[in-house]
Parts: sequence; C-alpha cells; structure tokens
Amino acid sequence: MLEVEGLKKRFGGVAALDGVSMRAAAGRVHALLGENGAGKSTLLKCLSGVHRPDSGRMAFAGQSFAPPNPAGSEEMGLRFVHQELNLVPSFTAYENAFVGRRYPRRGGVIDWATMRTRFMAVRDRHGLDIDIDVPVARLSVAKRQIVEILRALMDEARVLVLDEPTASLSEKEAATLHGIIRQLASHGCVVILVSHRLDEVFAIADDYTVLRNGRSVGSGQVSDIDRAGVVSLMAGGEFDQERVGVPGPVGAPLLQLSGFSPSPVRDGLDLTIRAGEIVGLYGVVGSGRSSLLKSIWGANPLARGELTLDGKQLSPIGISSRIREGVAYVPEDRRGSGLVMQHSILDNVLLPRLPLYRAMRRLPVVSWQLARRAVRQLLGERSVKYGRLGDRISTLSGGNQQKVMIGRWVGPSCRLFLLDEPTRGVDVRSKAEIHALCRRLAAEGTAVMFVTSDMEELVMLSHRVLVMAHGRITLDAANRDLTRQDIVHAAFETTKELT
Repeated sequence: MLEVEGLKKRFGGVAALDGVSMRAAAGRVHALLGENGAGKSTLLKCLSGVHRPDSGRMAFAGQSFAPPNPAGSEEMGLRFVHQELNLVPSFTAYENAFVGRRYPRRGGVIDWATMRTRFMAVRDRHGLDIDIDVPVARLSVAKRQIVEILRALMDEARVLVLDEPTASLSEKEAATLHGIIRQLASHGCVVILVSHRLDEVFAIADDYTVLRNGRSVGSGQVSDIDRAGVVSLMAGGEFDQERVGVPGPVGAPLLQLSGFSPSPVRDGLDLTIRAGEIVGLYGVVGSGRSSLLKSIWGANPLARGELTLDGKQLSPIGISSRIREGVAYVPEDRRGSGLVMQHSILDNVLLPRLPLYRAMRRLPVVSWQLARRAVRQLLGERSVKYGRLGDRISTLSGGNQQKVMIGRWVGPSCRLFLLDEPTRGVDVRSKAEIHALCRRLAAEGTAVMFVTSDMEELVMLSHRVLVMAHGRITLDAANRDLTRQDIVHAAFETTKELT
C-alpha cells in the first residue's frame, strides 16, 4: 500500500497541495484525476523526491518515507513514466534503458551484449513485441512509450506511475498499453494512472482519487461511481465571477478555418472568429489547444487546411505573412519563446515589428529616436515599471515582462490577437490590466483568441468558449449560462450539445 496523508505544499502564497490524502494498493490500478491545476503534478513530484512536502506523511508498505531527491525515490522502488518521453532519439531501446544507470562492464569497457540481454529479458517477461536494435527515433510513438515503460521496469518496480501514457496514442495502441498496465498490476505492482480520458479510467482502473484546488475531494472504487459523479467531483461549485457579458456589435468574420489541423493525423477543424470577439480556448494538457494557436500563427510546419483572414487566404505556414496581415501572437513560455532575455527592453519591444520604425520607408534603417519615443509611450500606457530602456528585459518582474510581450503588438495594424496563457505567473494587478486590455481591444473591433487553464478566467473574460479534447473541438458555445460541468464534460470528451 502506498499512502499519502494530509500532504501540504506551498509555493509562496499559493497552496499547491492543501491536505491531500490517497491510498493506492498493490495489484490494483489507481486513477489520479483532476483538471488542470488540481495538484496532480505537485503530488507526483513529492512522491518522486523533486519536491519536499511542507507537512503530512507518505508511507509505503507501512514504512514512512520522504525521498530527498529522485534517486531516493527510485531506491524505494518507485518508477515514473512521464507524458513527455525522455528518450535519446539516436539510441536503441536497450541503450536508452541504461541511460542514468551504471553500465555493465567487462575488461574495463562497456558490455553491450549484457545490456542487450538484460533488456531483452525484461521485454520477453512482459510479452512485448518491440525491435530493440533500431534507434527509437524510428519507432512509433506507441513503441517509444513501451520503451519508456520497460526502462522503468529494468529494476523491480514496486510502484509505477504513468502520467497520461496514452495521450498521443491511437485507440489500437492505447488498447495494447492497457493490457500492459493490467499485466503489471497483476504482478503485484502499485500502478498509479494519471489520465484525462475518462473512458480509459473506467476501462482499466480499480480505484480513484480526485483532486480539486489542491485538495482530495473524493476517492473509492471505480465500480461505485459513474462518469457524472467523477465530473461533479472535479468541477465543484459554480463560478462566483462576473462574466464579461454579451459583446458589443460583432463584426464580420475575421478568421476562418476550414479543414485546418496542426497535424496530418488529426481531423481538420472548421472555425470562425469574428471581429470584436473574445474567444476563450480551454482544454486539458495534450488537448491540442496550444498547437492550434501556434498553427494559426503559421509556426507549425505540419499544419494543413485552409486559413482565411478577412477574406484573404493565407498559407498554413508563414509567420511573416501573419505579421503583415495584422496577427499578433504571445506564446505560453515567455522566457523560452517570447522574449530574448539577455537583450534590452527596447530590443524586445521592437523585435516583432522593426519596419514600423524605419528612418525612411524604403531604407532598412531604424530611426532610434522614433523607436525610443514610441516604446516609452507604449510602456507608459501599459503601466510597465522599468529603469532604463537599455536594461535587460530579465530585470523586469514576470508581470511586467508579460505586459511588454502583449503590449508590443498593440496598434491599429493588429486585428487578431492569439494569446497562450496570457496571465500565467503574473500578479493580481497585472492580470486585471491584461484583462482590461483584451476588453478594450475587442471594443475597438479586434478579435482576441486566448488559451487558459484557469476556468474562472475563461468564463470571466470570454464572449464565447471553445473546449478541445484530443485535437477536436468538443464545445463551442456562447458564454451565457455555461457551468463547470459543461466545460469539464467537454474537456474530458463527453461532448454535450449546447445552443
């Protein structure tokens, strides 16, 4: 039995875990459920030794344990298979299995034959069919997932944690993996399954625990609860925020997608966004929401289908064309993809639209006097607190960095804003200012499409709500009387017709 009792963990003023309890038994599959931000990842990181809980107790086989690091967790027999596969593409399956482990040696050199034999024995013991001699880059996603699981089973795993193991798999591949999971449980392993697919949970899990807002709000046997009961536990009460309300006069269709898809293997989407609309896009991790925004922006080489902006058809690929046509994009990872952290505030504001600040229209020479004047005005309008324009952008707070990244696009030429988690990691005041800017842009006829994991923000800011699950839009409805249950149903692929 793996037991967690009253676990608490805070990050600054945020309670990521607030008294979480869970009991997972050997020989059974235990589903850990909850929407985005419920505390699942923090709980797993406490179990793995990445985080140390502030209080509470963890025990395995009746013995308390508090791993100081991931190596300590592995010594206890816990193994983790994460959603993002951690494999070396050029290595074979058996070579990947020994990454991070001590290599067997013979005569002072690595004994590749022993490595191969040991991995093959684990593969055969679990009855899996996988070519262990080709680079994993040549294997399907499902086969790579199996390699990751076999890697975790190279030593005797007493607890196996699977985080969204079938998120990228087809139905056939997922069914194969389900058989492996049942087999592992039958061998006496504690299997903890994190999944956003409720059909999967009801098909293979024996027990469940539901987290909401850092608390455990329900647990028991899967056979004693139905889908509606799980959704109700995850969703909780209703919203206490005022909604943005019905938009002003909505303009003509601005963005139109027809058979548009971020991936060649996913069905195309049909979608229309009108001028003056604020459209909120919600979905659990792996639903495809960020990929859709990135593809609309023209940054996904795999995108296909038709995209029309204000009646003009654009290629599925091409960031430059989006900028010319007045599309703005703010990525989720501002440090990695949105800002050049070692460059100045001035450089970062100018970066996406340097041609606006040319000294002469026909010459590629920047008028720095014009640029500085414009940037100071922009930063003042956005209430950005900074020292000098030449200071590195990294000297600003997270909220001010986000306001810079959004505000640098604001201007009469921008007609469509694509914002991926625009208020993640910012303070309350900055969040309110970003919301106010979105409302002002919409009032001026600009369309705003934003991704959020915050359901309160979704209903407070959106005129219209879209929910995605596994690359499909499962809910497209005006934000009038939507409930948490409506949104969670759609996010977990329980499609519900709304008018």
